[in-house]
Amino acid sequence: MEPAGLPPFQNGGPTAAQEALNYTNIHTHGLQVSPGEGTDNVYAVVKPGESLDYTYDIPGPDSGRPQPPGLYWYHPHKHGSTSHQGWQGLAGPIVVEGDIDEVPEVAAARERVMVLNEMLLNEARQVPSAVIVPTVGPVPFTSVPAMPMDILFPINGVLQPEIDIHPGETQRWRVLAAGPHRFFHLRLDGHALWQISQDGVPFAQAREKDSILLAPGQRAEFIVKGGPPGRYAFRALAYDQGHPGGPRPEKVLGTVVSAGAPMDGPLPGKLVDPPEIPEDARTVVNTRTVTFEGNIASIPVRFYLDGKPFSASRIDQTVLAGTTEEWLLVNDDVFQHPFHIHVNPFQVIEINGEPTGDDSWWDTFALPPLGTAKIRIYFRPDVTGLTVYHCHILPHEDNGMMANVLIYGDLPTGFGPVAGHGGAHGG
Repeated sequence: MEPAGLPPFQNGGPTAAQEALNYTNIHTHGLQVSPGEGTDNVYAVVKPGESLDYTYDIPGPDSGRPQPPGLYWYHPHKHGSTSHQGWQGLAGPIVVEGDIDEVPEVAAARERVMVLNEMLLNEARQVPSAVIVPTVGPVPFTSVPAMPMDILFPINGVLQPEIDIHPGETQRWRVLAAGPHRFFHLRLDGHALWQISQDGVPFAQAREKDSILLAPGQRAEFIVKGGPPGRYAFRALAYDQGHPGGPRPEKVLGTVVSAGAPMDGPLPGKLVDPPEIPEDARTVVNTRTVTFEGNIASIPVRFYLDGKPFSASRIDQTVLAGTTEEWLLVNDDVFQHPFHIHVNPFQVIEINGEPTGDDSWWDTFALPPLGTAKIRIYFRPDVTGLTVYHCHILPHEDNGMMANVLIYGDLPTGFGPVAGHGGAHGG
């Protein structure tokens, strides 16, 4: 396992491990595509000066289960360098179009795509390559040895931009929380947020909210209707995500400026039918328990799934494509670890043993501290291969909180998915 940060340069140049911080690849977060070679393969390694071509077969209507229309994204996913490159702002949005775009109230709204980044910088205005450890104060991390740090929260690369809107105009905001660590508890002063989508999957009905919480990796789409002429702060409210330094402080991310000719844009109500698990796959064929725990007293910090740090040479779970499973996610930590699994979204059916009554879909979900969440996953039948699930606080992932899952289809009698991978699988 490679740590997220490394000692300062020695003997005038970077160590091999520091050079590995620039090894990279690409993950398409939320796309239900193959994790195989040349596509969404997080085990690929692209070194400086090298190139890798990617091709994606995004499920369309002829698949019987098309990719839901909404906001997805891509970012580096080389284990050990994911957070380092995330702090540098390496992330981009992907928009999949579809039926929700034809809903009249949605189609009438002016569209904005907003990428919320989080950049951890030293005095040289660079992302440090030293060991990064959590600390107290407004900047949640420091390096070993310690040096002054700053943390910035640009929107689309701009610090505290002004966002124009007409009084009464409706706008569709597609918002991505691309930061490696920060939870964004979003509020726009003086405005309601009419949420229409979550993690790329549209709702059946718009939901009026005062604020929306996004864990790292999550997305939300909502309609904003411009208020009376004036200036309104777009904020990330103070939020306690379990960090030892206490709640992350409030930040003003930008300012909405309402001005110009008045308009009267329509607000959304009924939207589209969200995906459902196919009727012939609704029987739960397997249940699993996955436990999250960590140790921030060590240097570097350590995080584990089921008591083990990540190893690319081990298969931790094997699942059969085309079936439905329920996983109990146990958080034995004070951090609200956001669970993310590649390829297939899931429904959250219980939190701390209480039914949610919510059939919406997620691909990333923040676990309650020292609590549990039960999820239901349908593994689509037409995508198989080896991929991962992990905490989407990227320093936690880099420091061990990730595991492998093999999604297999029809296999020959006696096939042992473990045999070629040197490890035991969980069940």
